Amino acid sequence: MKKFIIYVVFVLVTGFSAYFIYNGVLSSRYDDTVGSYVQEVLPAISKWNPDIVRQYMAPEVLQTVSIEELENLIAALSKIGTLQSIGKLSFRSKAEVDDARFEKRPLITYEVDAQYSTGDAKVTISLVDRDGAYDLYHFNFQSNALAP
Repeated sequence: MKKFIIYVVFVLVTGFSAYFIYNGVLSSRYDDTVGSYVQEVLPAISKWNPDIVRQYMAPEVLQTVSIEELENLIAALSKIGTLQSIGKLSFRSKAEVDDARFEKRPLITYEVDAQYSTGDAKVTISLVDRDGAYDLYHFNFQSNALAP
């Protein structure tokens, strides 16, 4: 029984270690290029202008989102206020865009702490990696200012 417990602990420690090492390698691969892109795209999104947001969005996504839907989304998000500062950038995941309408590409997701005029916000940004160039695939803002 003792050997079995040691084996289970060994397997768990090895699995967790491999997961964190893998995420560390992915994070180091993308941190420099994604960091500078987020420093560009987050202030642009935070102007709350649908035309500016459309410039950064992946063409494939623009095909699925109507102008009215984007305008309504941006109007709702504008309650957050003006961007004051961008904080810590944290790697979350790497996946693959897997939709029949889209070309298969890596999808990189980061989480960003940001300060807006109404308070703190956590922003999740997913980017389509086009060989080192990025397009905005998805974004999500979590802020008390958006609460009903």
